[in-house]
Amino acid sequence: MVDIYTDGACSGNPGPGGWGALLRIDGAETELCGGEPATTNNRMELLAVIEALQSLTAPTTARVYTDSQYVQKGISEWIHSWKQRGWKTTDKEPVKNEDLWRRLDSLASGHTLEWHWVRGHNGHPENERVDALARAGLEQARRAKRPVAGPSDPPAHDLNRSAGSPLILDIQHATVYRGDTCVFSDFSFKLREGEHVAILGPNGSGKSTLLRLLSGEVHAMPKDETRIVLFGDERWNVWDVRKQIGIVSHDLQREYLICAVGLNVVLSGYYASNDTYEYQQFSKTQMTRAYELMNEFGIAALAGRRFGHLSTGEQRRFLLARALVHDPSVLVLDEPTSGLDPKACFQYLDLLRAQIAKGKTVLLVTHHLHEIPPEIDRVVFLKEGRIIADSHKSTVLTNDRVSALFDSKMTLVQANGWYQALPG
Repeated sequence: MVDIYTDGACSGNPGPGGWGALLRIDGAETELCGGEPATTNNRMELLAVIEALQSLTAPTTARVYTDSQYVQKGISEWIHSWKQRGWKTTDKEPVKNEDLWRRLDSLASGHTLEWHWVRGHNGHPENERVDALARAGLEQARRAKRPVAGPSDPPAHDLNRSAGSPLILDIQHATVYRGDTCVFSDFSFKLREGEHVAILGPNGSGKSTLLRLLSGEVHAMPKDETRIVLFGDERWNVWDVRKQIGIVSHDLQREYLICAVGLNVVLSGYYASNDTYEYQQFSKTQMTRAYELMNEFGIAALAGRRFGHLSTGEQRRFLLARALVHDPSVLVLDEPTSGLDPKACFQYLDLLRAQIAKGKTVLLVTHHLHEIPPEIDRVVFLKEGRIIADSHKSTVLTNDRVSALFDSKMTLVQANGWYQALPG
């Protein structure tokens, strides 16, 4: 039996807020906390439970303790009527915090949970501890709003900086199959303009399927509750989207025609094609853009060489130029340094950081911690088709949580904003 204690806090309501959670599993304890610069107390109470459940890596029997009757009654009593009425109250008004209630409902369905209410600020030892964690998260959120970071403050590129930015990607309750295998069931994920996000997970977690969903190569099951909105459009055209998102993936590198010459690899990005063809026309401006990128990436001298004759690192640079040739606002990378030697790895990561500095929104999909540059502040853990954690990297990149994600004991080291995992 697992015991979970949660609490939320808010200064102003709405205002900066924090959440805290304590998990006790077989005598071992894990403390979690976080915050948001503009929120409400109810949202923090809900988020505390959500974050605690997301940290569980397998179906679990647990007792959940909260001092919020809003949470305890909501999940054990009210939610059934809300769902029957299409997430409406008895007054036919939308349920407040529907997004979090849906997330909590989905997470709770994967576990066997007992919900307990405890009186807050009444001397309950564990409730006092999670209250302190929630207030620590609140202080983190307050510091995140300061215009100048002090020596002990989090980096200026804080997770919440893009909270009010337009949504680029909004996946809600998607069920996706690859053949007869259900990869995602009730999967939800959001990406905002200006965010830099790393999706971290082991092989088989669903990372490749997510990329194929973005590129239009696979589709979600047509269900009433499912929505996939790209750039604000629910009825998006895959070819238009491919012009707004630059994707560099292992599948693309493996499947790209080996006879294509370097220049045509870059130009093919205008048509999202594999090599170029006679019917495709390129303007002088487009040709100039291709040569500019090849010069920037140090591959102009290889413009006439066939793709199959290039090294892995050279191929990766050409594909990055291909992804950027139409100047997309979003760059999606799949394990960008896999197969590269240390020098080529560091050079490629420098190219990636330069694109972030230019204002590109970056979504990085990987199982390598060393590929996550300092500018990426939001990290999502994906395992067996489920998001089990989604928070600031300082919260999720810990020894215990990364070890649980990969089912292997690991020790994390950090230097200059970079992370690396060591065995043991």
